[in-house]
Amino acid sequence: MNSSNTQTIPSTELTSTSIGSKIKGIIFDFDGVISSFQVRIGWPIVSAALMAKPDITDQQIADASLEGFTMLNTLEKQPNKTSLFKFAFNMGKRFGMTNFQSLKFVITTAIIYAKNRKTIVPTIGVREVLREILAQDYKLVLLTNSSKQVINIAKEKIPEIKEFDLVLTRDDVKLIKPNATGMFKAMKILDLKADEVISIGDQASDVIAGKRAGTLTVAMNEKIMKFVKPHLQEQNPDFIIRDLRQLPNLLRFLRDCIIEDLRTTIDLTEKSIQELLIESDLMVQPGS
Repeated sequence: MNSSNTQTIPSTELTSTSIGSKIKGIIFDFDGVISSFQVRIGWPIVSAALMAKPDITDQQIADASLEGFTMLNTLEKQPNKTSLFKFAFNMGKRFGMTNFQSLKFVITTAIIYAKNRKTIVPTIGVREVLREILAQDYKLVLLTNSSKQVINIAKEKIPEIKEFDLVLTRDDVKLIKPNATGMFKAMKILDLKADEVISIGDQASDVIAGKRAGTLTVAMNEKIMKFVKPHLQEQNPDFIIRDLRQLPNLLRFLRDCIIEDLRTTIDLTEKSIQELLIESDLMVQPGS
């Protein structure tokens, strides 16, 4: 894939094999894909920031959050308490806070997050999508940097997770995304090859891990997190989708249409596959 990011279907030679016909496994991230990132993680951070600095702006929040996401791309191990304190304090400084405000931000974030960390809210349409996909022949994996305790709670709120073929948390895989260890472990356990797998996440670290493992990569970018899109595009995911309700149609497209490879990111957050096909004037043959 080249480095350009466009919203058009790439020109490719048509072949007798479609990419999607190979897909046998789907690896899902948890926060931001299956469970709302904003409710469980985003809200505590924003609330604490407003308590520490009431005049903070939306742009400051977006800029500091983006810097935080970028830093997370460099991590490969779960950060310890000291590292988390330094990270949160420095985020407060990036919010434009004084040292005192930054300290208040760290403490308040810790308190709110501790109370809220077990609050699981399914992302829009996720239960219906999972039921549809579970009825097919795909092997489903949940690979998350969250704890096993959190996922056990999630299974009660989103019972479809109980039917996944494999669940791997940070308690099972010590090297977290963007490290690809979890991806390789999942594929080995389920006897899947990299070109048979599609991975879905909402952070650049998810895309990086998927690319390191050799899977097809899908980045999910909800409208409320639109400011993160350039951060995702830098990693050249194969697709960007708005929410999981687009996944079944994407899987059908990959299965039924013959495209040799994907050379640019296909952005489906604004337009459907069908609209992009029409705009690009690409004649795609039905798969046999």
